[in-house]
Amino acid sequence: MKNKLFLILLLASILLTSCDFWNNIFTPTQSTLPEGDGFFEGVQVDLDMNMNYPIVDNMPDGEGKPLKVILLLGQSNASGCSAGLYLKENIGEAAYEKYENGFDNVLINYCIDNHNSTSEGEFLKVDMTCGAYGGAFGPEVGMAEVLSAAFPDEQIVILKYTMSGYTINYHWLLKYQRGDIYEAFLEFVNTYMGYLSDKNYDARIGAVCWMQGESDTTEFKASRYYDNQVKLVEYLREDLAQYAEEGGIYFIDAGISNSPYCEPAYDVVNEAKELFSELSELNLYFSTIDLGFTINKEPPGDPDWGHYDSLSELELGREFGKRIVDIYLKK
Repeated sequence: MKNKLFLILLLASILLTSCDFWNNIFTPTQSTLPEGDGFFEGVQVDLDMNMNYPIVDNMPDGEGKPLKVILLLGQSNASGCSAGLYLKENIGEAAYEKYENGFDNVLINYCIDNHNSTSEGEFLKVDMTCGAYGGAFGPEVGMAEVLSAAFPDEQIVILKYTMSGYTINYHWLLKYQRGDIYEAFLEFVNTYMGYLSDKNYDARIGAVCWMQGESDTTEFKASRYYDNQVKLVEYLREDLAQYAEEGGIYFIDAGISNSPYCEPAYDVVNEAKELFSELSELNLYFSTIDLGFTINKEPPGDPDWGHYDSLSELELGREFGKRIVDIYLKK
């Protein structure tokens, strides 16, 4: 009896820490989504967001020095659901050790899936432990690798706020207004930007890295993606204006994959992203499909079609990082 109870508890633990589990629970499906403005039926709209963000005072006095801050936002491929064990297999133990040891000059403060995974208010060095669950990693690893190499003598901060499986149409925004996730994210950023200011840093947000859209690929939601993104970034730049780098905040947008998970309208979402990037020189877009990112190799024989394979997840972060470096080098 005790063995059976242990197995049940173990299975429950695995499910509760699985990105697929959360995506399946929280991603509205096309079969439950009515077409039209009465679109609340069958969709969880009001979210019970935990907006209690603790502060761990572990940063030294900034002495008034400039501090580059990057925001990492989105859903599960931003949260980080790619397995570190496959990355180690792909690149070898010696190369993997660099990522496992982390990057001392690139710090991260993160809140994933409404505190399901969090740094608990502490600024930590970026390593392989900042993903959605134990053993998983996100784009912050590749970002830190590029940023650490480009700015070895500077401290850089990543503020990561993500919600796996949620949409821009119902949750980040709601009828083009600031939604529950957006409000919780804004409180997160205000809390820790305020802390950095109190620690005497001249902290400025240079860019937002956005990896989102997989849950907006029903035809209805995809048709609204462009307008939603216009409003989202408008709100971001308005609400974060006090923290903006000189010249404004860049919005770096990654396209979504063409996996079965993103059918039928991944192309509509990506077209919206690309079209949005043409509105301003502050808007940047890159196609993960054109870059050859894969979602069909890991686990071998039973791939997780919703999330990038480990090498592609690492490269996703690097692509964000390259564009961030270009932004700062232009200043």
